[in-house]
Amino acid sequence: MDINIDTLPIINGIKYFERWIPMADGTRLYVSVMLPANGDKFPTILFRNPYVEDVPTNFEEFVNYNCVKCERGYAFIFQHCRGCGQSEGGWVPYDYERNDGLDTLNWIRTLPWYNGEIFLDGGSYSATVHWSYLDTNPSDVKAASLSVQDVNRYNIAYRNGFFKNKLHGGWFCRGYLKKDKTLYRNEKETFHDFPLCEFSMRQWGHKVRTMDNVLTHPRPDDPFWQSYEMGSGADCRNGLLKSTMPILLMTGHYDIYTEGVHDMWRETPDERLANCAFLVDSYDHGGNCPSWAKGTRGECPDGERMAGGTPPSRINVVLDWFDHVRLGKEFPYCDLGKTRYYAMWENKWLTDKSLTDGERTVSLKIGNESHTWQYDPLRPAPVFPGSGGICFGGFEAQPEPSFRDDVVSFILPEAEEELDVRGRITADLTVKSDCEDTCFYIRVSINKGDGIWYLLRDDIMSLCWDRKDYTPGEKKTIHFRFADHAFRIEKGDQLRVDISSACDQFAPHPNVKGDAFAVSKPKTANNTIVAEESYLHLYVKK
Repeated sequence: MDINIDTLPIINGIKYFERWIPMADGTRLYVSVMLPANGDKFPTILFRNPYVEDVPTNFEEFVNYNCVKCERGYAFIFQHCRGCGQSEGGWVPYDYERNDGLDTLNWIRTLPWYNGEIFLDGGSYSATVHWSYLDTNPSDVKAASLSVQDVNRYNIAYRNGFFKNKLHGGWFCRGYLKKDKTLYRNEKETFHDFPLCEFSMRQWGHKVRTMDNVLTHPRPDDPFWQSYEMGSGADCRNGLLKSTMPILLMTGHYDIYTEGVHDMWRETPDERLANCAFLVDSYDHGGNCPSWAKGTRGECPDGERMAGGTPPSRINVVLDWFDHVRLGKEFPYCDLGKTRYYAMWENKWLTDKSLTDGERTVSLKIGNESHTWQYDPLRPAPVFPGSGGICFGGFEAQPEPSFRDDVVSFILPEAEEELDVRGRITADLTVKSDCEDTCFYIRVSINKGDGIWYLLRDDIMSLCWDRKDYTPGEKKTIHFRFADHAFRIEKGDQLRVDISSACDQFAPHPNVKGDAFAVSKPKTANNTIVAEESYLHLYVKK
């Protein structure tokens, strides 16, 4: 190894350098590295990121931003993912991360300061890059902090069979071979065009297996999602189950993957979670907290925010986790094997094994009469601001009720009592259509007395998602189950329920029974919500 730590340049007492390190196939990936000025052996933190510019590292900024890591005694390696920033190769999201991650670990083991301790840090895709190989359970990976990322690739791409065109779709398009300036890209092509399965050909002029496989497997029970075919993500799903190192999970009530991270925690055996912890704040995927929560939020034991928000806060939480594992120091934010979550408007941090449904059910009738609208898959879908834990957007104020002719809004009576809602709200919608299959979208918002409707949760479902045939004109009840949440409804608050048959976050349903992704000619549907037979169910603390 051509690194002599005694001769490395120093900024503010921290040594630094950059390298292009070869992967097994010869592709070189760029790393910027910093380490304490004093000492010869250090634990190493690895962070791999695709969201980087193709410009030289400004090491003064890099060192100043990350200096706390070295001050705590860690070396820090920041790597540009393949085909991103200054790294060579082409970025096809997910395809190379497992092998590149393992090759990078092998390179770290050759470094002169390597002491046998590697710590993994990352959020969103920068967490996925680590999840992709954790099923190998590297013995020198002593701990990981992996936030705001679901390991179930199906949840990333779909909601109940509806492709998340603004989450997985738009993100994949922006990243696919992004440094290749010669690649044909049809900027006018969208995931709202039919048939969906031909998107790659229309977009790039060639098939892309990683995308095409996802587009043609819309059901979660399809064996594809358990396979190791391109795009399935099966390696990530095994990352938590087959590893043994302590892992800190973090998410927010309005993160795009909040439900999936909760599911990861619930589905993992207690003995595996015994050395792990789970923190749930109120932020969205960008780390932003709702404006109506600022100034009323709970505090960590040390007075800092638990997760999200300003970068130094998150860095300290992560480093406290690593110090807990490495040095036996107390981790002040959460008990091991437990979930610590923030209850909004109750303004408290609470601890439990997991965030579970409240013990008492409060059922609210949605309305008193039926409403019918026309749903045309070729008409631009309603733009609903934000998303309730399943797509991009997070918490946002909502437009006026019934803001389009294909959106029906119901405002429920003022709350007569204080309700602390816990877990996953559900809804039973009784509906009708003149088509053999169609779609219903639901969104729940709250008015805290200031006249503004704030998003809580949303969901989407087709008539035949339960695999049962539908006879046009008949009534059918569809069951919705929203992403996990914890919040207080105060006396006088009002809930609002919006019903539609489309949302711009999802690929449109063609109103044709069968494989929606293969339909070339959609139909127009006349859909009805039978509000007097439809209910919203809240699960609240006794």
